[in-house]
Amino acid sequence: MKSRLLPVTALAAAVIFMAGCEFKLGPSNFWDKWFVPETDTEYYRDKSEDLVDVITRDVEEYEINKVVVLDLVDDKDKVPILGQYMSNRVVEALTRNKTFRVAQRGEVLHTLEQLDLKPSFKYTSEEIQRLGKAMNAQALVMGKLLDIGANIDVHIALVDIASGEVIASASEQLLRTRSAVELLRHY
Repeated sequence: MKSRLLPVTALAAAVIFMAGCEFKLGPSNFWDKWFVPETDTEYYRDKSEDLVDVITRDVEEYEINKVVVLDLVDDKDKVPILGQYMSNRVVEALTRNKTFRVAQRGEVLHTLEQLDLKPSFKYTSEEIQRLGKAMNAQALVMGKLLDIGANIDVHIALVDIASGEVIASASEQLLRTRSAVELLRHY
């Protein structure tokens, strides 16, 4: 009798114990403390915010109301996936910063197509002025990604549309992770 009572008692105790506990099926958060990814969306958000903080510092004298943010290009003047991603992050940082109004991406791409321009880091003053006039903007944010071996260099510049001069520029180093390199290599 005792041998049958022991399993039933153990089962009853387990049911009572489990009734007071939350049971979760899914990955444990335990490993998150030990295996933190080198880069994630927060990492890229922080890098883009650092870039925006630098280029928006002390720009009041230029009376910039609206900016156009172009996709970042690589050393071949092509837009990799990482360039699109980082430009989106720069737009997010600029809108959180609230220093300027930012042109909508679809409008920018449509205007570039109408003007027969492609995202570049090598615009002439005339091309900058044409783009600014078409977008009714006072400044342009353009940038470049460069794989320098140990890291990926992200450089952006805030350019005055009226004069074509660089108002401010900033650079950040991204960790050269496998995923960052893949995003830099694909278009």
